[in-house]
Amino acid sequence: MFGRFLRPSLFRRKTQDTNGLSTELLRWSRNDSWTVRDAVEGTLILGATGAGKTTGPGRAMALAMLKAGFSGLVMTAKSDEAALWESYARAAGRLDDLILVNPSQPWKFNFLQYECERKGVGAGLVHNVENLLCTVAELGDRGQSQSGGMEGDRYWRDAMKELARAAIHVLMLAKGRVSVPDLYQLIVSAPSNEAEKCSRQWQETSFCYECFTEAARREKSADEERDFLTDCDFFLQRFPRLAPKTRSIIESVLMSMVDLLNRGILRRLFCTETNFTPEFLDHGKIIVVDLPIFEYGAVGLYGQGVVKYCFQKSLKRRTFSSHPTPAFIWIDECQYFLMGHDAMFASTCRSANVALCLLSQNVSNIYAALGGAAKAQNEADSLFGNLNTKVLLANGDAVTNSWSANLIGRSRQFLASGNSSYDKDHRWAAAVGLDWLDGGGSTSAGFSETFEYEIQPREWTTLRTGGPAHGWMVDAIVFQHGRRFKASGRNWIRTSFRQRP
Repeated sequence: MFGRFLRPSLFRRKTQDTNGLSTELLRWSRNDSWTVRDAVEGTLILGATGAGKTTGPGRAMALAMLKAGFSGLVMTAKSDEAALWESYARAAGRLDDLILVNPSQPWKFNFLQYECERKGVGAGLVHNVENLLCTVAELGDRGQSQSGGMEGDRYWRDAMKELARAAIHVLMLAKGRVSVPDLYQLIVSAPSNEAEKCSRQWQETSFCYECFTEAARREKSADEERDFLTDCDFFLQRFPRLAPKTRSIIESVLMSMVDLLNRGILRRLFCTETNFTPEFLDHGKIIVVDLPIFEYGAVGLYGQGVVKYCFQKSLKRRTFSSHPTPAFIWIDECQYFLMGHDAMFASTCRSANVALCLLSQNVSNIYAALGGAAKAQNEADSLFGNLNTKVLLANGDAVTNSWSANLIGRSRQFLASGNSSYDKDHRWAAAVGLDWLDGGGSTSAGFSETFEYEIQPREWTTLRTGGPAHGWMVDAIVFQHGRRFKASGRNWIRTSFRQRP
């Protein structure tokens, strides 16, 4: 297979189907293509550092989707990711659709308020807003939450959620909106003991008291009235009566995570107003969250986690009939962004017409990023199972190479064996090619059957990695379950991508 089979001129060829799923995006070989159907069934690209995963299959597949009209959301880990996607958009004639979300641009997304006001019957439900806040907040301590830590202590987790739920509902009743700054002020100004809640000074200065007063005056439905009485019981009765240490721990667990969202760039971009939403993807926009983790650290992780989770929730509500134009979520260095819910999202992408594309160096990275324990490995394997196209490049990680070999599987193979022996007094005949005259020897041959790897793990250590040393060619082995490639007759195919020198 040669790189010329991957040229963009083939990206828009269509077969006779009514929903566009058979639209050809690129080719693995002369007779094997990657289609929209393949894209929305998920893609995983694995390759060692320097193996060419971004400049080889990454570039080819990204350009293919852009030229086919996909909208998209792009996460950024590396500093040059936004510039790379700007070049992709320019090459695809899509610069007008590109939106860069960073501190120098005007784009803002108040994620809590969006959840309250979005379309759909589930909008504005307090439990959904609370779950969104807590899920996003846990991004900052992802490794700990996945391997134990707070998640392992059910009491503290549930108590934190109860505090968040009560505060969110009071804000919704009192102000008609929810924001991280208001949430922060309400919790820190809540009464800390029985005496304080009766204090005139507290009542005159407390934002919490102000919110309760406004909420009490507002007209409420019967359900809202009952829930408000529960909020009053929590903030004015149970919470002040807790032991100071217990109350302090519950507050600190939530507030330490909310605090980062309430400062600087994150507050400005995600806690004030909203002028871009997940619905932008319905209009063909390409949104790059330009807060690269290698530059912004935890701020970049939180900010991109906010957008990724909210967009995933929105995309899951789509149906194919109402959203015939596909969208993608592109995550290079995906180990920095993954959480447990990603496997469930991947399982519904096809019905929502969404292509989830993940790139990383190896499976070991992903196991470690999700916590490293058995639960993390199960989550990662579940995610891998929901990504049908796997593009496997050169790798030096033994775990990944063995995983790849097991993925493709074993087949029945036949081994031939033979043996010849000669009488020691007649070896001269064999030495001069006259062994047929010698009656003192014996010859035997046989075959044995075995099940062996179709591709040995060592094969991934020999693939070309691009650059001038390899003529700018990147080799990969592509696997898809349930498919028999015409070029190989197997569920895998060896192909090549041409880099731009």
